[in-house]
Amino acid sequence: MDLIIEVKDAAGAPISEADVSVVVSEDRKTGKTDERGQAVFRPLPDGLFKVEVTHPLYLEEEVEVIPPNGGGSFIWGNPVCTVSPPTTVIVRLSRIRAAPLFPISDKELKQRNAFNPKGIFTWIDHAGNPTGRYLATFNNEEPFIPVKHPLLPTNPTEGWGRFNHGEPVKIEPSRTSDLVWLEWGIGEKSPRFLVAIWVPRWRGVTPSKLDFVIFFPTNTDKPEHYPPLNEYPYKAWKINNTLVQPYPAEAHRFLFRDKWLVYQLLAAKRQAVVVVPIQPSGDWGPLAHAAGLSRLLAEVTHFLHRSGYTSGGNTNHDEDRAPIPPRFRFNRIHQPPPSVQRVVLSGFSSGMKPIANMIPTQIGQKIDDRSFNININGLNGHTLFGADVAPFLNAWKEVWNHDGEADARDALDKYLPEWLRRDSQRMARCYQTAYTGSEGWIDKSPLVKFTSGPPLSPKNGLIATERHSDDRCSLVYFGHGYLKHTTGSPTIAPAFWNAKDIHQSVPMVTFGHAAMLSGLSKF
Repeated sequence: MDLIIEVKDAAGAPISEADVSVVVSEDRKTGKTDERGQAVFRPLPDGLFKVEVTHPLYLEEEVEVIPPNGGGSFIWGNPVCTVSPPTTVIVRLSRIRAAPLFPISDKELKQRNAFNPKGIFTWIDHAGNPTGRYLATFNNEEPFIPVKHPLLPTNPTEGWGRFNHGEPVKIEPSRTSDLVWLEWGIGEKSPRFLVAIWVPRWRGVTPSKLDFVIFFPTNTDKPEHYPPLNEYPYKAWKINNTLVQPYPAEAHRFLFRDKWLVYQLLAAKRQAVVVVPIQPSGDWGPLAHAAGLSRLLAEVTHFLHRSGYTSGGNTNHDEDRAPIPPRFRFNRIHQPPPSVQRVVLSGFSSGMKPIANMIPTQIGQKIDDRSFNININGLNGHTLFGADVAPFLNAWKEVWNHDGEADARDALDKYLPEWLRRDSQRMARCYQTAYTGSEGWIDKSPLVKFTSGPPLSPKNGLIATERHSDDRCSLVYFGHGYLKHTTGSPTIAPAFWNAKDIHQSVPMVTFGHAAMLSGLSKF
């Protein structure tokens, strides 16, 4: 009987021209996959063998397999590989990996000049020991105010008196979750993208489905050239006499102690993997396409399962540590990687524009190669960074708009009504301010048809308005002075009134409100 090796990408598309080796003791047989992604070896080994697969644009993969002896089942070690009867071993290759690391001490951070470490900083402790902990992500316990629904009191006061809210709760992300830095894109000339993911710890259970929140922060810069392969994404600049990595800092700023997104999600008692892509410039490349996000989620899910994050064996002891290579165990039954259950697209300011432009995406739509110049070894951008949009579009159920710029707000008004009408389970949460010129926006928006009841506004002269249908749509407007203001109130996180301006205040409170009303899994 023949042994068939079938090679696919993380989204399930066949990969041709992959190099395949089947190793039995000292004997090695080699071959290449055809257009169906298959390579055939004769005969099927009668004992333990190893399959090794390489391709210049994918991470190499291997799996050890024990065939059935006189009946029974195959046994194999790698959880992202499968065996299909009678004798097909399916190997999936990925284009996403843990970002490389650069250990550095506090002393070096102050003494060294700007340079490119070509990796994410991790901390060397005061005794000179590498800790494997990402720098600046020690997220200890913090008293945190959760907002309530509806948001606006009848007579708002200062500070937290601006919102209906609960008592402070203690939130400690480092005990309940992991931050992981990923690099998406393989090959010296291939574009690559820095992606931060925040992953809940599943203890004693293997999830069969995952919810995702993909958050688009603001643009990092105007595009100089595409794709950038020099300073992005790891270069460190000297700021206030210490080295800082601005691209990773962008995700830190939103996830933790500036916009507090993770704290807000936990305070709302919602569980999801939060994905924050950090684009290299004003050009989002494949990240601005539904086909690109479909591939990204397939790659992230593949990484999580291969690395053990969805194995159910997590503990609360390894806080904020970079991932370590997994050790595989032989098994007859491997729980398959979790499927994508629900997707939320959320963004702030200019980060809403790619989301708004994705809403009209149709089944079968691919990445438009003209938007970014990728053509490597004859493979186009969709092959390298895209996937079938259908699974993504079916799971994409919510849009959270945190003060999108005027053009994004107008695009949402244009596209969201039809998007909501096509699926009764979809939700839209939109929060705008005077900063983005949104005075009177609620009354003019076609989205108002998806709310119910009268508008709610303060009675004491402060300018703010909200309209809701709790399971469908929220429209909220904040005028000048409502969020950013001077107060003597106690500073309990998130102190939105201390932000640079009203625009920067918005996601500090609205992300948690949207999460509270969402269909994300509860804990």
